[in-house]
Amino acid sequence: MAQAARVMERGETGSSGPGPGISRPAWLERITGSWEQFRRFLHDVRTEMGHVTWPSVPDVRSQTLIVIVTIFFFGAFFFVVDGAFGKLIQMILSKFGHT
Repeated sequence: MAQAARVMERGETGSSGPGPGISRPAWLERITGSWEQFRRFLHDVRTEMGHVTWPSVPDVRSQTLIVIVTIFFFGAFFFVVDGAFGKLIQMILSKFGHT
């Protein structure tokens, strides 16, 4: 009875654990600990997402246009450079007798 009163003073309930003097297996502690860590992680993610400043729609559109134009520019650039190096290598190989 005195032990039950001390448990109640600390705010513990008898149903949360396996009982007094009985410890949970290590694998069960790892699983429950991982679950608590995962819940804490999700809570932290949700809190941090509230602090994020999202870009406006016009900003997203202009940046997307810049990315698309840059991709086409570098695509054309590498196409020309690849063609030039291909011709150069063909000229070098034909000059030394390899076809």
